[in-house]
Amino acid sequence: MLETLINFSLLDYEQEIEFVKMKKKIRYILLEYIVPTEEAQVLFLVNGGMGLTKPPKVEQWEGLIEICLMDNDISELPISPSCPKLRKLFLERNYKLRIIPPSFFDNMPALQVLNLSRTSIKSLPESLFKLFNLRRLFLNRCVLITTLSPEVGELKQLEVLDLEGTEIMYLPKEVGQLTNLTCLEVSFFEPTSQRRLEQSGEIIPCGAISALSQLEELNIDMSYDDKRWNASAEAVVSEICRLESLHTLKVYFPKVELLSHLDWNEENMAFPSLSYFKFTVGHLVERIISRVSGDTELELERHDRYLKYVNGEGVPGDIKKVLRHSTAFFLDRNSTISRLSDFGYRNMQQLKCLVAGQCNELQAIIGGDQIESSSSDATVGLVSLEYMHIYYMKNLRSIWKVL
Repeated sequence: MLETLINFSLLDYEQEIEFVKMKKKIRYILLEYIVPTEEAQVLFLVNGGMGLTKPPKVEQWEGLIEICLMDNDISELPISPSCPKLRKLFLERNYKLRIIPPSFFDNMPALQVLNLSRTSIKSLPESLFKLFNLRRLFLNRCVLITTLSPEVGELKQLEVLDLEGTEIMYLPKEVGQLTNLTCLEVSFFEPTSQRRLEQSGEIIPCGAISALSQLEELNIDMSYDDKRWNASAEAVVSEICRLESLHTLKVYFPKVELLSHLDWNEENMAFPSLSYFKFTVGHLVERIISRVSGDTELELERHDRYLKYVNGEGVPGDIKKVLRHSTAFFLDRNSTISRLSDFGYRNMQQLKCLVAGQCNELQAIIGGDQIESSSSDATVGLVSLEYMHIYYMKNLRSIWKVL
């Protein structure tokens, strides 16, 4: 009799918006095994979501190839369990776990997948960086981690490094040694005034991104007010453009001009295989309270190609080039545009979701004179639209202005 073991180890059950992101990570979180039931009982220890306050006894660890202890209340781990065959270890969402013993990973030479997401650990033990077979390391939402050790460069086999939601302040240059990486997700925390003197160097060292030639997915998240990113964004974007295998990209462009590095043209993109992107363009000031509803944010997030243009003026050509490949467009606080259709019907043919707010000069979504002067096939630019949300428009007079 066969048994299929499926472990959705990265799913966030608390927020719908995290479920939307699941489809971007599905190949990393769906772990399927077809093994005889008797063998599974010997090789697998599955105690997820059982309210455990202590890990299984150390005698139970030996001989296992996978241990699942996620969604428990475990606060401590054994000092150095003997796990010569262990390949996968899942400890995510043990919120009370604060410290990993220094020698904890010493006897796990075969470990390939390690998930410590949403724990309360502040640092990684030195023994972790001796896991020379490690391929996937998940530290998602480990909000107390503020630094990544240069020893991470020793993990030569690493393919997935998830640092999203951590509060690290910069990447060590040794990240560039992880030449097998196919997925890098990282969130940067802007140093407080007390720690700025301690923080030196670049947020992403020169050459670190371009060295990751196998990279397929790249997610760079940071505070929009971080001056370090504003100073280094151009160099980083230039390196991103050298990644020939990239198909997923999330990044913030503080200036519209930076889009020109992507060399978007009439027919395709700088990355012909780029199937998913989320771009925020323009100087964005973060707010304590968002004026966009949660439902609208969820609608925007569910689209694979999402462009947000904020605090801009007019209709820049680079924005129109990206817009042509977008399925969701969020225009926020444009100070001069009078008609949304000024972006061009041809550039909005793929749009399924359109959100616009606080554009005080906007008077119409579609201008009647533009319809009159356009060719018949160009007037179908909004034919794919499924969702539109307009808010806080002082001078909006019409959705479709008729001559």
